[in-house]
Amino acid sequence: MNAGCQRFKTASGFTLLEIMVVMVIAGLMIALVPPLFSSAVSGTKLKGSARDLAIVLRETRSKAIIHNTEQLVHLDLKQPRYRVGNGKIQALPENVGMAVEVVTGARIEETAQHVLRFFPDGSSSGELITLSGGNRAYYLQLNWLTGSITITEGLSDAG
Repeated sequence: MNAGCQRFKTASGFTLLEIMVVMVIAGLMIALVPPLFSSAVSGTKLKGSARDLAIVLRETRSKAIIHNTEQLVHLDLKQPRYRVGNGKIQALPENVGMAVEVVTGARIEETAQHVLRFFPDGSSSGELITLSGGNRAYYLQLNWLTGSITITEGLSDAG
């Protein structure tokens, strides 16, 4: 044999029990965390949709002023989606609803098509567009006199 006794080092590593505990915790995390994020993701999609639509409306108003011609935004409340003039159709994310209320306070049917108008002087047809999902809603107020667009957040009427 060797000069001296071989020393056996104690094995370092994890026991089966420690590995099982980690696996159980990881399984619980995988099962419980995604539902928490899904509501946050849908809220983010709703907010993003409201901002995107507001940007499109502002750009359309600017085009009306620059080109000195009336510009139209077509809203499809049934699908829900929108299109500027004869441009590409932009669909809203799944589970995002759209409603329109005109200046007089009348609400447009949810199965209808509606046209927003921007005039060369910067004014508009003046509607209140509601984008809703879950219990949240974003209200895009289109001022008829100035054509300005403001976004406010609130609770959905349906929620």
